[in-house]
Amino acid sequence: MNRLSILIFFMLLGCGTIPTPKMTPHHFPKTGAYAEDHPTDSEHPYDKLGVVRTKVNFSSLHPDRDDDELCRNYYNKAVNDLIKRAKTELKGDGVINVRSVVFYMDGSSNLYTSPECSDDGTEGQILVQGRVIRYKKPKKQ
Repeated sequence: MNRLSILIFFMLLGCGTIPTPKMTPHHFPKTGAYAEDHPTDSEHPYDKLGVVRTKVNFSSLHPDRDDDELCRNYYNKAVNDLIKRAKTELKGDGVINVRSVVFYMDGSSNLYTSPECSDDGTEGQILVQGRVIRYKKPKKQ
Protein backbone atom coordinates (compact mmCIF):
# COMPACT_ATOMS: atom_id res chain seq x y z
CA MET A 1 0.00 0.00 0.00
CA ASN A 2 2.86 2.32 0.77
CA ARG A 3 4.36 1.89 -2.71
CA LEU A 4 0.98 2.45 -4.31
CA SER A 5 0.46 5.73 -2.48
CA ILE A 6 3.94 6.92 -3.48
CA LEU A 7 3.22 5.99 -7.10
CA ILE A 8 -0.10 7.85 -7.06
CA PHE A 9 1.58 10.85 -5.44
CA PHE A 10 4.22 11.07 -8.21
CA MET A 11 1.62 10.51 -10.93
CA LEU A 12 -0.40 13.45 -9.61
CA LEU A 13 2.71 15.61 -9.52
CA GLY A 14 3.45 14.73 -13.13
CA CYS A 15 -0.01 15.66 -14.31
CA GLY A 16 -0.37 19.28 -15.16
CA THR A 17 -2.04 21.51 -17.57
CA ILE A 18 -0.47 22.71 -20.76
CA PRO A 19 -0.29 26.50 -20.76
CA THR A 20 -2.65 28.08 -23.27
CA PRO A 21 -0.65 29.90 -25.96
CA LYS A 22 -1.24 33.62 -26.29
CA MET A 23 -2.52 35.05 -29.55
CA THR A 24 -1.79 38.66 -30.39
CA PRO A 25 -4.55 40.00 -32.64
CA HIS A 26 -3.38 41.33 -36.01
CA HIS A 27 -5.45 43.41 -38.42
CA PHE A 28 -5.24 43.77 -42.18
CA PRO A 29 -3.49 47.08 -42.99
CA LYS A 30 -5.78 49.97 -43.95
CA THR A 31 -3.34 51.18 -46.62
CA GLY A 32 -0.40 49.73 -48.49
CA ALA A 33 -1.72 46.25 -49.27
CA TYR A 34 -4.22 45.26 -51.96
CA ALA A 35 -5.44 41.82 -52.94
CA GLU A 36 -5.80 42.98 -56.55
CA ASP A 37 -4.25 45.85 -58.49
CA HIS A 38 -4.36 49.20 -56.74
CA PRO A 39 -7.94 50.52 -57.01
CA THR A 40 -6.92 54.02 -58.10
CA ASP A 41 -4.50 53.26 -60.93
CA SER A 42 -5.38 56.36 -62.94
CA GLU A 43 -5.08 58.75 -59.99
CA HIS A 44 -1.83 57.33 -58.65
CA PRO A 45 0.30 55.72 -61.35
CA TYR A 46 3.00 53.40 -60.05
CA ASP A 47 5.91 51.23 -61.08
CA LYS A 48 6.05 47.53 -60.26
CA LEU A 49 9.37 46.76 -58.58
CA GLY A 50 9.38 43.05 -57.80
CA VAL A 51 7.95 40.35 -55.58
CA VAL A 52 8.40 39.97 -51.83
CA ARG A 53 7.48 36.97 -49.69
CA THR A 54 6.97 36.39 -45.98
CA LYS A 55 6.32 33.39 -43.77
CA VAL A 56 4.71 33.25 -40.33
CA ASN A 57 4.80 30.19 -38.08
CA PHE A 58 2.29 30.04 -35.26
CA SER A 59 1.05 27.68 -32.57
CA SER A 60 -2.20 26.02 -33.59
CA LEU A 61 -2.87 24.62 -30.11
CA HIS A 62 -5.48 27.24 -29.16
CA PRO A 63 -8.44 25.40 -27.60
CA ASP A 64 -10.71 28.44 -27.78
CA ARG A 65 -9.88 29.48 -31.38
CA ASP A 66 -10.85 27.74 -34.60
CA ASP A 67 -8.40 27.13 -37.44
CA ASP A 68 -9.93 29.74 -39.76
CA GLU A 69 -9.66 32.47 -37.12
CA LEU A 70 -6.01 31.59 -36.44
CA CYS A 71 -5.21 31.48 -40.15
CA ARG A 72 -6.87 34.84 -40.82
CA ASN A 73 -5.08 36.46 -37.85
CA TYR A 74 -1.62 35.29 -38.92
CA TYR A 75 -2.38 36.09 -42.57
CA ASN A 76 -2.89 39.69 -41.42
CA LYS A 77 0.46 39.57 -39.59
CA ALA A 78 2.17 38.18 -42.70
CA VAL A 79 0.67 40.96 -44.87
CA ASN A 80 1.92 43.61 -42.42
CA ASP A 81 5.36 41.97 -42.57
CA LEU A 82 5.10 41.99 -46.36
CA ILE A 83 4.63 45.78 -46.37
CA LYS A 84 7.59 46.29 -44.02
CA ARG A 85 9.76 44.09 -46.22
CA ALA A 86 8.64 45.91 -49.38
CA LYS A 87 9.62 49.25 -47.83
CA THR A 88 12.99 48.14 -46.48
CA GLU A 89 14.21 45.85 -49.26
CA LEU A 90 12.86 47.53 -52.40
CA LYS A 91 12.02 51.03 -51.09
CA GLY A 92 8.41 50.52 -52.21
CA ASP A 93 5.22 52.24 -51.10
CA GLY A 94 3.02 49.14 -50.85
CA VAL A 95 2.13 45.75 -52.28
CA ILE A 96 -0.52 44.63 -54.75
CA ASN A 97 -1.70 41.17 -55.79
CA VAL A 98 -1.32 39.83 -52.23
CA ARG A 99 -1.66 36.04 -52.28
CA SER A 100 -1.25 33.20 -49.82
CA VAL A 101 0.90 30.40 -51.19
CA VAL A 102 0.30 26.70 -50.57
CA PHE A 103 2.84 24.02 -51.45
CA TYR A 104 1.59 20.46 -51.92
CA MET A 105 3.28 17.11 -51.28
CA ASP A 106 3.74 16.50 -55.02
CA GLY A 107 5.84 19.67 -55.31
CA SER A 108 3.18 21.81 -56.94
CA SER A 109 1.95 25.09 -55.47
CA ASN A 110 -1.11 27.29 -55.72
CA LEU A 111 -1.86 30.97 -55.05
CA TYR A 112 -5.02 32.09 -53.22
CA THR A 113 -6.55 35.51 -52.62
CA SER A 114 -7.89 34.29 -49.27
CA PRO A 115 -5.89 33.15 -46.23
CA GLU A 116 -4.77 29.51 -46.65
CA CYS A 117 -2.59 27.95 -43.95
CA SER A 118 -0.90 24.62 -43.47
CA ASP A 119 -1.08 22.87 -40.11
CA ASP A 120 0.71 19.81 -38.77
CA GLY A 121 -1.39 19.60 -35.60
CA THR A 122 0.78 21.69 -33.29
CA GLU A 123 2.23 24.38 -35.53
CA GLY A 124 0.63 26.27 -38.36
CA GLN A 125 2.29 28.22 -41.14
CA ILE A 126 1.22 30.77 -43.71
CA LEU A 127 3.23 31.93 -46.71
CA VAL A 128 2.30 35.23 -48.37
CA GLN A 129 3.62 37.04 -51.43
CA GLY A 130 2.89 40.32 -53.17
CA ARG A 131 4.18 42.59 -55.91
CA VAL A 132 5.91 45.74 -54.64
CA ILE A 133 4.86 49.09 -56.08
CA ARG A 134 6.32 52.59 -55.91
CA TYR A 135 4.14 55.56 -56.78
CA LYS A 136 5.40 57.79 -59.56
CA LYS A 137 6.05 61.40 -58.67
CA PRO A 138 3.65 63.84 -60.30
CA LYS A 139 5.05 65.55 -63.37
CA LYS A 140 5.59 69.29 -63.02
CA GLN A 141 3.74 71.36 -65.56
